[in-house]
Amino acid sequence: MASRIGILILAFLDFTRLFAPVYGFKHPQVYRVPKHQRNLYQTGDDFADLLKPFTGEQHAEPVFPVQEPQPKPVQVQVQEPENEPVQDIENKPARGGLREMFYKQSCPEAEKIVNQTIHKHFQIDPTYAAGFVRLFFHDCYVTGCDASILLDTTPTGEEVEKKARHNGPLVRGYEVVDDIKTELEKVCPGVVSCADILAFATRDSLVYSGVPSYAVVAGRRDARASLAANVEGNLPLPDSTAEDNIRLFQRKGMTLEELVVLVGAHSIGSAHCSVVAGRFHSKEKEKDIDRGYWLKMQTMTVCQSESQDVPFDPYSHHKMDSRFYKELLTNKALIESDHNLAREPRGNSMMKKLVDNQAGWIAKFTNAMKRLGETEVLVGDQGEVRKQCRAVN
Repeated sequence: MASRIGILILAFLDFTRLFAPVYGFKHPQVYRVPKHQRNLYQTGDDFADLLKPFTGEQHAEPVFPVQEPQPKPVQVQVQEPENEPVQDIENKPARGGLREMFYKQSCPEAEKIVNQTIHKHFQIDPTYAAGFVRLFFHDCYVTGCDASILLDTTPTGEEVEKKARHNGPLVRGYEVVDDIKTELEKVCPGVVSCADILAFATRDSLVYSGVPSYAVVAGRRDARASLAANVEGNLPLPDSTAEDNIRLFQRKGMTLEELVVLVGAHSIGSAHCSVVAGRFHSKEKEKDIDRGYWLKMQTMTVCQSESQDVPFDPYSHHKMDSRFYKELLTNKALIESDHNLAREPRGNSMMKKLVDNQAGWIAKFTNAMKRLGETEVLVGDQGEVRKQCRAVN
């Protein structure tokens, strides 16, 4: 009797071994994910596959065929070739005969003096960064980067650029330029132009707002005239259409991408309440603005005075930040021209690539600033080097 029971037990054990592979106990083709790789594969649908019953049809391939992990979309954007032109631009020689280290022999401490003076003023007022970007842009886009915006008077006696309605109280930083010029004249009288001071000071201001330092070419000369009449038609307006601003940039030798990239400078600074208030108190324009933002801005744009400012980016208006594009892409633009550019199909596509790519945007931004600084410059024996920036010699 005992021997029969023993035979039955052995037969049963042999039977279970026969079907063991079907239940996956010891199947040689089942791919076991190593522990250090499980976070790559066992997520979402891949993890659900692990729970599926093992069938004979699956024997031809492992349950988890080995494959390269797919990068996340943001990582793909960082590696896209759109960033390559930045390197190309850096390798091109500056336009107009400008060059780096221009004052190496004639005034070797020039850039250091500019930086020290900017630092002194930034300790008092960090909003100078946005002020200098605007001052530099408004100078370069009228008659070129020639410091004509700094003149208080012109030999003809006509109204000067800084008095034009698109400048006036909207532009600031003149007193800082005066301070820099005074310090430079003590060390290198009659050497460093006011146009180059603007370029150096703008770069240093941006550095205080989180932009890595970049080389600035120099050799610009100063204009001998400044006319308010020249401003009209040469500056973007708060309500400009995307097409108007694209044409303006093309006329100055710059691209749509550079327009989109430079608009990102609105992540710092502010606009005068009186300039933007109409947009948030218009029933016609209400439909194009995010409802929550519109309600908030109705309160913020009850202007108490001409000097009241409203920040472009309420989250980080002292830091250059590509997340500002998120505001534009979600209909939360402070000024209408930014909103219009975000709705233009090509501009919209570019913003989407920049919004989560801080490093890529900064690289493009610094190159666009270099290009801006080469706009219609005076060089060689053109113009002059002013002894003081508010008046011709």
